[in-house]
Amino acid sequence: MNDSKENSGFKSYIAGESELESINLEDAQKTKFLEGETLVDEEPNVLLYFPLTDRNKYLTGTLTVTTFKLSFVTFKESSTSSSYLENLLLGPNEVCLSCIDRIYQLGDRTKKKLMPGQSLPAGKIKDILIVCKNMRSFEFGFRNCGKNGGRKILNALLHHVYPKRHSLLFCYDYRQPYVNESIHKEAKLFRKSSDWEKELKRTKCQNWRLSMANCNFQISPLLIETMVIPQSVSDTIIKEAVEKFRNRFCPIWVWGTQNGAALIRMADLLPTISDRTEENKFLEHIRKSHPDKKQPRIIDLSWPTPKDIRISYQKLRDLCIPETTRSFKQQDFKFYGLLDGTKWLNYVSACLSKAVEAAEYLNVHNSTVVLQEGTGQDLNCVVSSLTQLILDPYSRTKFGFQSLIQKEWLALGHPFANRLGHVLSKEIEQSPIFLLFLDCVWQIIQQFPQAFQINETYLTTLWDSAHLTVFETFLFNCERDRFLVESHSPNFRSLWDWKEQFAEKDIVLFCNPLYNDGYLDVLPVQSGLSCLDIWTQCYFRWLPDLEIPKGGKPQIDLFSRYLVSEILQIREDSQTRENSIQRVNGQSKNNKENYVELMRKVNGFFPFGGNLGVITIEGVESVLLTGDNLDSQSILNFND
Repeated sequence: MNDSKENSGFKSYIAGESELESINLEDAQKTKFLEGETLVDEEPNVLLYFPLTDRNKYLTGTLTVTTFKLSFVTFKESSTSSSYLENLLLGPNEVCLSCIDRIYQLGDRTKKKLMPGQSLPAGKIKDILIVCKNMRSFEFGFRNCGKNGGRKILNALLHHVYPKRHSLLFCYDYRQPYVNESIHKEAKLFRKSSDWEKELKRTKCQNWRLSMANCNFQISPLLIETMVIPQSVSDTIIKEAVEKFRNRFCPIWVWGTQNGAALIRMADLLPTISDRTEENKFLEHIRKSHPDKKQPRIIDLSWPTPKDIRISYQKLRDLCIPETTRSFKQQDFKFYGLLDGTKWLNYVSACLSKAVEAAEYLNVHNSTVVLQEGTGQDLNCVVSSLTQLILDPYSRTKFGFQSLIQKEWLALGHPFANRLGHVLSKEIEQSPIFLLFLDCVWQIIQQFPQAFQINETYLTTLWDSAHLTVFETFLFNCERDRFLVESHSPNFRSLWDWKEQFAEKDIVLFCNPLYNDGYLDVLPVQSGLSCLDIWTQCYFRWLPDLEIPKGGKPQIDLFSRYLVSEILQIREDSQTRENSIQRVNGQSKNNKENYVELMRKVNGFFPFGGNLGVITIEGVESVLLTGDNLDSQSILNFND
């Protein structure tokens, strides 16, 4: 990263909350620019209001719009809005343009939603509200700016936040050299036939074969090139069958058991087809592929629809982003009633229930399960992934979970560009299906905290990262789109290379110190509403009033890490008497003191404490272990 030379034309700022003070350029923070990122507009003397303070507390600094992000920077001595989890691509008060959902112009008693592409006339803009897709909001004031300062910022946002073409996303302009350090050596991308072949061998599922009928995406642009189909189905039958299904998404294998039960995904027949003969023929081939010739169980996933999920999410977001202290108190008084009105947990429960049903048929009844929905690329992704998390311990590991997302979401064509709203178009339907899935995973982790190598911090960071237009992973609608672009853009990089975003001391926080790789093979997941909770870390981390001072789950996590480090140290020290003597002389005591000091400083939303000052502890990297240690060690994996 480098400081943009374009960002050095101003001479002074407003330093305090109410007084002007001339500041040398060397004393002020400046927006950091990525390679290829360019300046669109900037405005000094902008106010950033603290959440739920009714505008009586704020920071003063420069608001900048670039081709990648919206950035607010203030003076080093007055900055109090930073977090321990430091993103190398974004500062504490910066957000990727693709993460911005809505923009409002605020008056004394008015709130006007601004439409993409509109141009505001000349005039004074007092305040604006930026609402993000990850439940964060920014409220900026322009009362100390020039007459047209706020208008220029708003026009820049309205033009650049909502691109009309995919090629306008920042990943096409990013020029930072990318060195892929074999990050996929243990995880599968499911872009090659060898990955699908390995998956068939790993699951030991019988009577299925690889088909290259879709090589070069000849028969279906939305399907993968390598398909797993019944051995009795020829490529000719496949080519004829895809014509009958929506999105040309015919039945394909995604997972199976060594007893022969398979998990199948498929779309509905085209609305113009009333005769289900072709579908029944394919289902007959699926039945014959089972060793006992069992009739497959078909699970309908037509509800909730992407529209239902979008409306529910919007209500949930409004609940998580109260605009004033008064509205916050009103919502808090009847919070669970309002939460119930969003129906979000109802949809989480519905997805978990379908996954539990599918897992039961596969595991208990040894029956093949066919998941069927409209286009085959929304709830099919959710329920198929959850089913495998319930039944397959490998999918609960770090690399296994990554492979699962690559297979079920990317390779099988979940339309991320449309659902996450990367590109503005009247023809697409935006809906956070992926967030619904991550919420379901979080619910399972709460029920079985020993079963997953990843933790909720990993899931929350994954949702944030899905909106970063630096990475190609969640930018496309299908593998064909990704393939066509990557052949001309070799600089595209994978989201799974976390070192592109975080230092090692932060990446270690994605691992679960309580993980037990010998835990239950099958998870008895409870899907009823009474067993579910609200994902507070993801949805409420931007509200300081809801943060538990020096308490909450982070205390448990940090103490667990301390115990792991102690056990590791004891095992290492036991090898030599000399090391044991050093330990008695105070080595362990210092390590414990560092942990205690860290726990005294973190609050309930750690490491997303964006409302805290910077946490600085000498030797914090040694306190938190390394990622490699936590990948292989946990409290519950030590065997004498």
